[in-house]
Amino acid sequence: MNILHNQHRHLLVANRVAFMIIGVLEAAWAPLVPYVKSSFSIDEGTLGLLMLCSGLGSVCTLPFSGILVNRFGAKKVVYVSGLLMAFALLAISLLIDIWLTGVMLMVFGGCTITIDVAANINGIAIERKTGRYLMSGFHGGYSLGTLLGAGAMSLLFTLGLVPKWAVIICMVFTLLALVAGCRDLLPKDDLVCDTPVEKPKKRPLYIPPMVVVVGLLCFIMYASEGAVMGWSAIFVSQERGVDMSMAGFFYTAFAVAMTVMRLCGDRIVGRLGQRAVVAGGALLIAAGFMTVVLVDSAAAAVIGFAMVGFGAANVVPQLVSFAAHINGMAVHNIISLINAFGYSGILLGPVIIGFVGKHYGLNISFLGIAAFAMVVSIVSYMILKARQAALQTDVS
Repeated sequence: MNILHNQHRHLLVANRVAFMIIGVLEAAWAPLVPYVKSSFSIDEGTLGLLMLCSGLGSVCTLPFSGILVNRFGAKKVVYVSGLLMAFALLAISLLIDIWLTGVMLMVFGGCTITIDVAANINGIAIERKTGRYLMSGFHGGYSLGTLLGAGAMSLLFTLGLVPKWAVIICMVFTLLALVAGCRDLLPKDDLVCDTPVEKPKKRPLYIPPMVVVVGLLCFIMYASEGAVMGWSAIFVSQERGVDMSMAGFFYTAFAVAMTVMRLCGDRIVGRLGQRAVVAGGALLIAAGFMTVVLVDSAAAAVIGFAMVGFGAANVVPQLVSFAAHINGMAVHNIISLINAFGYSGILLGPVIIGFVGKHYGLNISFLGIAAFAMVVSIVSYMILKARQAALQTDVS
């Protein structure tokens, strides 16, 4: 019994570390942005196009990510992608050429997706091995990684290190964590045997409607996260009179709240159930955005963005966990498709919010997100209730 427990614990740690790798490296890129802008003497528009290279790399890699995991296993995909992602960040930090930076950002974004898909598929297999809800804790590894990566890079820059050496130090510790922490990720054979699925016989290109529904729900959730990431600082500076030097703390409130809630999310799901956590979390997101908009106070904005973080923390992880049980499509294809919807939300969400904000104000944009979050709450409650009823029918 103890041997089995230790095996499960090693599997859990490996999957959390895989997610943490993504978070650390993504967060390490953010402090490099001002250096890239200054070194190449580019304006905001050119910088925006350069940053889109990461999104382009993600989109290009999405169709192949699930196939790679299905063919080589999560362990090999995470190892190779983690190494490529780290060396791409190092090449960016050298600030040699803007075109090289663009290419490396495409590699960086592409590897982000392959690790993410591999870690999600691996996590689903572990859930099936253990019979427990574990996806929130796995995604908590990513949130913890973003805090560690941003904090470490900020500290190194404060100590006066140039980008190259700051990235090298961050990269060494990240690669050590990758090699030592991810060695218990599942190989190809374990993933295949632990992710059985009812495959369509006559319609190979058929996508179950429920996969699309869950993908759209993830699109909205990722867009809400992108809204806080991209527009919280601008909102509080324009609408609440907060100095730009302090505006970043409002996103920090969101990030810390999300990290804390994800790290204890598995216990919460085990106690309250998947349906209550997902539907309630979406409602909390709506309440958070309404607090930010309707209460004219900087303190209320901090509380509101923290509420969004608490609410959003466990919605996507549990929707991914639910989607893995949808029949009619291979699991690795389901995860790839849902990631496509999700990352489209991150890319397109802030753009749509900016467009609406330009014509009607950010207040309306945030209230619109609150309304869509309510839709997520209602729809997720209905589909999870239907699944619970189906499970009870099968048992009886």
